[in-house]
Amino acid sequence: MHKNSIITGTGAHIPSRKITNEYFLNHRFYKKDGTPIVKDNRLVVAKLEEISGITERRYIDFGHDSAQMGYLASKQAVEAAGIDPETIGGIILAHNFGNLRPDDPQPHLIPNMAAMVKNRLGIKNPECVAFDLLFGCPGWLQAMIQAHLMLAAGMAKHILVVGVETMSPILEEHDLDGMLFGDGAGAVVLSAVEESEKRGVLSFKTVSHCEDEVDYLNMGPSCKPGVPGHQVKMKGRMVYRYAVQNVPGVVMDALKSADIPISQIKSFLLHQANEKMLRAIVDRLLTQNNLEGDIDALLPLSVQWFGNSSVATIPTLLTMILNGDLPPHVLSAGDDIVFGAVGAGMHANAMVYRF
Repeated sequence: MHKNSIITGTGAHIPSRKITNEYFLNHRFYKKDGTPIVKDNRLVVAKLEEISGITERRYIDFGHDSAQMGYLASKQAVEAAGIDPETIGGIILAHNFGNLRPDDPQPHLIPNMAAMVKNRLGIKNPECVAFDLLFGCPGWLQAMIQAHLMLAAGMAKHILVVGVETMSPILEEHDLDGMLFGDGAGAVVLSAVEESEKRGVLSFKTVSHCEDEVDYLNMGPSCKPGVPGHQVKMKGRMVYRYAVQNVPGVVMDALKSADIPISQIKSFLLHQANEKMLRAIVDRLLTQNNLEGDIDALLPLSVQWFGNSSVATIPTLLTMILNGDLPPHVLSAGDDIVFGAVGAGMHANAMVYRF
């Protein structure tokens, strides 16, 4: 018998505030060195759309905070799993910016958001330990790895794994990179199930490169001189290079641990950062293994509608597929997939999962 870690329920909260690329046409953009960008904004926005694939993104609804988005996604996941919330043995919530509201750029870190989600779910069981995880955009996947290890150690029967990100209140209106990001939340219930065949989480791999790479994404001053505060700053070319160079190796290490050939993988559910980067990663995986494949069939995308919602992208994407909301992509019993992510730190991780 195998003690499998199985996804038994998924959920997502997609805010209703739809922000199209036209929203940015009246922005005044500056380069990282503080000089104004004089090119027509229509050309600037069109170039970003061409590279990233993003045509729109979602911003948190007024009246919500980050924890509320996490609660709504979690409630869906718990209901889909069909379990009593009191049987959940832990809540791991990944985020990067704390609990934010659309009208307040000040992040709130106390109480931690996992505790707030537990409170809003009405879970009274004190043995349901609720903690946050900060690991850049790969945070939700790292939380999945942590949850799997907890289940394997017999610490719980069910773990709720949540990814929540609210970035819109702290995005910089003068930085082109601000157009890449959005808000959202996704969640899964990971359950320990004894079965005769091995499925669920098969293997995983994580790496952290924290030398020169440590500040590829950081908090820094505005691109426009004299503007107070700190916003998300990104060295886009370095992030792109790091991802394309490191994610394929992490994926291959995870596949080797699972003893599964890459040709057997049905889908690559990757962190939705930008379309060009995602295609480059899958293309390199195929090329390095002398394979030909239809990247469109292997690579489900949601970035064009939701932008980069950081830790929320993968669980949101998974929920869409399982709910039949992203045709022609489907997942069936026996399918092997790869989760993969990359982000600030710099970190990269991957997981091989069998449905």
